[in-house]
Amino acid sequence: MSGNQVKKATAHIRRKIGSDKVLTDPEALTCYAFDATNMRSLPTAVAFPESTDEVRTIIAMCHRFELKMIPRGAGTGFAGGTVPLEGGVVISTEKFNRILDIDVGQKTAVVQSGVVNGVLQREVAKHGLMFPPDPSSLEVATIGGNVAQDAGGPRALKYGVTRHYVTGVEFIAWDGSVVEPADPMATGRVWDPLGTLMTGSEGTLGFMTQIRLRLLERPRSLRTVLAFFADPVGAATAVSMILASGVVPAAVELIDAVAMGCITQFVEVDIPEGAGCTLLIETDGRSGEAGENMSVVEGVLKEARAMGYRTAESDRERDDLWKMRRSISPSLARLAPNKMNEDVCVPRSSLPALVEAVGKLARKYSLLVPTFGHAGDGNLHVNVMLDRRNRDEVRRAEAMVTELFEVTMKLEGTISGEHGIGITKIEYLPDQLGPDGIRVQGDIKRAFDPQSLINPGKVINRS
Repeated sequence: MSGNQVKKATAHIRRKIGSDKVLTDPEALTCYAFDATNMRSLPTAVAFPESTDEVRTIIAMCHRFELKMIPRGAGTGFAGGTVPLEGGVVISTEKFNRILDIDVGQKTAVVQSGVVNGVLQREVAKHGLMFPPDPSSLEVATIGGNVAQDAGGPRALKYGVTRHYVTGVEFIAWDGSVVEPADPMATGRVWDPLGTLMTGSEGTLGFMTQIRLRLLERPRSLRTVLAFFADPVGAATAVSMILASGVVPAAVELIDAVAMGCITQFVEVDIPEGAGCTLLIETDGRSGEAGENMSVVEGVLKEARAMGYRTAESDRERDDLWKMRRSISPSLARLAPNKMNEDVCVPRSSLPALVEAVGKLARKYSLLVPTFGHAGDGNLHVNVMLDRRNRDEVRRAEAMVTELFEVTMKLEGTISGEHGIGITKIEYLPDQLGPDGIRVQGDIKRAFDPQSLINPGKVINRS
């Protein structure tokens, strides 16, 4: 597209939704050129709609002028999913952030896609309800982004991931048409097939405007324990033993010694000498149930030869432990200027083998690789620390990631448990899905976006 066409397109959008809702200034555009991967590509413009009609107007104009469009939530993704590879208009949900309805009787909520997860969590908690998906970035990440990535979080072990709570999605298609879900209260239907496809689509099929969510009652009691082990393999084995005991904890988080070392620079934690790995375990339920389940867990910890454990004796202590867990990712910045944050996931029984493989790969490639994640789900965040200015380090890091994915697939796992494919894993997806899977993915993309205008270059290469 020529420069004149781009100017004409952005001028049209400005006139339709207001000049204060469109940015074209290079300095301002820089803020929307990257996500948590720090991969960068400058957009042509950034638009900030506040209503479904404004989103529809923006997309219709992009379609008319064949301008690329990139849906963007908070930009917290680790796969480059919101990086505007081919320029175009970034459609931000920053102002698209209203909770439209909380129905306490039906245990549902309807939200605009830019509502922040943590904000929704606190609002529904006032009514004795909860929205279970709780990624570590919940105080920044948006519900639209969570749906696009099918986000999980620590509670995914017991409660499932985002797709288990999405009952309907309104979205704007590539040509500006509005696709609305059926009302389940009127039809008795709680399944929205097009919305199901939008969940996990990484913003490549349309722009989600409104999302209907299922809520649950909040558990009445919680018990939280921080347990210490000599090494990550021993901790991973303990996870398998806990799940085999018949207890389903609300969360089981694994944190290796390197990650713990980063946290303890900022948070005071009394760690036994020689501890090589930590498990953060939480049980919940009705009155008495959480305590009974934690008693079983504590018995397993002793059997698994834990070096010791610390029980949160108050809500404040519990909050401190979770604040510690959620601070891991940002705290890693002190180790190296860059990281490759991979979120591999394997069957729970294969978790000890995966943890052992990560250790061997870190030694083989002489890299610092702090590892943590949702161990109860078999989902580990393997953080390969590096300096991208060091070409040899980059080469070793890329080789390690390739081998990590190979090991994961041999263990019948997936190369992405929750971060998505985006740009960073696109070359590995054929190995995961095979030629038929890739063909079907391409067919779906073409059906939803025949001109490849919506978030192009992500998830799957179109021919």
